[in-house]
Amino acid sequence: MEVSAKAPTALIEAGYSVSPIFCWSVSLLLLILLLAGAWCLLRFRRAMAAQSLLVQELREGADSFRYLVENAHEGIAVVQNTRLVYLNPRMCEMSGYGEAELKALPSFMPLIHPSARDEMMANYQRRIAGEGAPHRYESLFLRKDGTSYPIEISGAAIVWGGQPATLNMLSDISDRKAAEEKILYLAHHDSLTGLVNRSVLNERIKQTIGLAQRSKDPFAVLFIDLNAFKQVNDTYGHEAGDALLQQVAQRIKQQLRDTDTFARIGGDEFVVLLPQIKDNQGVNQIMARIEEAMAELFQIQHHTLQCHVSQGAALYPEDGTSVQALLSQADKNMYADKCNYYVSNN
Repeated sequence: MEVSAKAPTALIEAGYSVSPIFCWSVSLLLLILLLAGAWCLLRFRRAMAAQSLLVQELREGADSFRYLVENAHEGIAVVQNTRLVYLNPRMCEMSGYGEAELKALPSFMPLIHPSARDEMMANYQRRIAGEGAPHRYESLFLRKDGTSYPIEISGAAIVWGGQPATLNMLSDISDRKAAEEKILYLAHHDSLTGLVNRSVLNERIKQTIGLAQRSKDPFAVLFIDLNAFKQVNDTYGHEAGDALLQQVAQRIKQQLRDTDTFARIGGDEFVVLLPQIKDNQGVNQIMARIEEAMAELFQIQHHTLQCHVSQGAALYPEDGTSVQALLSQADKNMYADKCNYYVSNN
C-alpha cells in the first residue's frame, strides 16, 4: 500500500500527471481546428472553381459577343470626337473602305452624302451632349467609289475608353427602297405599257383645271381607242394583243410633247392630256400625227398587222369644266369617230 500511494505523488512531483478533462479539451480543440481548416479549404476550392467558371463564362460571352458583332448583318461603328474608332467588317463592306482607311479619316463626314451631312452632324452633337436626338432615322451615305446608298441608322451615347462616344448601327436599305419605289410605281403606272394610270391622269387633269381657272388658258383632253382590237386577241392570242398595245403606246408617245400626259385607262383605251392647246386646230394637228403614225404596219410575233384608232377630243372650258365632264365629252366624240370608221369599212 505504501508503494501504490507513493507513485501518483511522485508523478505529480515530477510533472507528468495530466487531467483527463484537459486531454479531452485539447483533443476537441484540435478536432475543431482540423474541421475548420478542412471547411475553409473546401470553401476556397469552391470559390476558385466558381471564379474559374465565371472567367470562362465571361471569356465565352466575350467571344460570342465579338462573333455576333463581327458577323452582324448591320454595320456597327463607334464615333469619338467625330472620328471612327471602331468598325465591324460589315461597315467596311458597306462603305467600300478598309478598316485602316476608315480609322484614318479625319471625321465620319466623307461617308455621308452632302445632302445629309448637316442633319447627321447635328444629331451626333446632340447625342454627345445628352440632348434629344432621333433614335432611328433614314439617311443617305456615300461609298468609296462615290455612289450613294440609303441607310437606316440608330445611335446611342456610350463611354469608350473613358471618353464620350456614340455607338451606331447602320442597315443598307437599298433593296427595301427599291421595293417601295416599285410598289409606288405600280400604284401610279400601267404595268404593261409603263404609262400613267387613270388615278394619275385624273389628278393631273384636276391640277390643270385649277391652273386654267387662274390663267384662263384652254387645254384639251384626247380619248383614243383601238378599232377591232378584240379580233387581234381572238385571232393571234392575248400575248400578241399585249405586244400590239405596247407598240401602239410607243408610237403615240412619240407624237406627243414632254408636257403632255399620256395614260392607259384600261383595255385598249388611252387618254392624252394636252395643256397649252389654244383651239381645236391644235388638237386636230396632234390627232392627224397620231393617225399618220398608226398607218404604218405593225410586226407582232411574225405577223404583220394593221391597226386603226378612233379619237375624240374635248376642249376646256367649252366642252366641260370638270374632270368627269371633259372625259365624258371626249369619250362621246371618240365613239362617234368609231361609228364613222365601222360605217365606212362595211
